[in-house]
Amino acid sequence: MENTTKTPGKNREVILLVVVALIGAAGLLALQFARKTPAARADERSMVQSSAQQKGEPEVVSAPIQRIPGNLVSRDAEYPEVGQPFEFKMANFSQGAVYEIDPGDGNGRRQFTNGVLKYTYSKSGKYQVSLYAKYEGQEVKLQTITKKVVVPPKPEKVEIVPFIDN
Repeated sequence: MENTTKTPGKNREVILLVVVALIGAAGLLALQFARKTPAARADERSMVQSSAQQKGEPEVVSAPIQRIPGNLVSRDAEYPEVGQPFEFKMANFSQGAVYEIDPGDGNGRRQFTNGVLKYTYSKSGKYQVSLYAKYEGQEVKLQTITKKVVVPPKPEKVEIVPFIDN
C-alpha cells in the first residue's frame, strides 16, 4: 500500500519556491524594461556618429575627445637670433603623440624629436609660435606663444695696428 497523504511542510516549500521565482522573474523584467531606454539612446548616438563618418566629415569630429598633454618651455628673456639655430623645448609631453610646431614665419610646421626642435629664423620680427599634437586620428592645437626674433649683435671691429719692431 502506498502512502497517499501529503505532508503540509512540502506544500509550503513548493508555494514559497514558486513565489520567489515569480518575484525574481518580475525583477528581471523590470530591469530589462528600465535598461531599454538608455540603450536606445546609445544606439541613437552611434547612429549619429556613423552617419557623420559616412558623410566624409573630418576625422576629428567623430574621434573620441582625449586630453593630450604638452607645452612649450618658454623663457621671456630668450630671443631667437636671425640666422642662428634656436632650440624649442617641450615639457609634459606624451610618448605616443606626434608634436609639431608652426614657427609662425610661413614656412610650415616642423616635427619635434624627443621634445626638442631646432629652428632657424631668416628674418627678425614677432612671430606667433603654435604647438600642435596628433594622436589617434586627432589633431589638437595645444599652445600659442609670441617669440621675438632679433638681429644678432654685430661683433666689435678690432683695428689691427701694424707692429714695427726696430
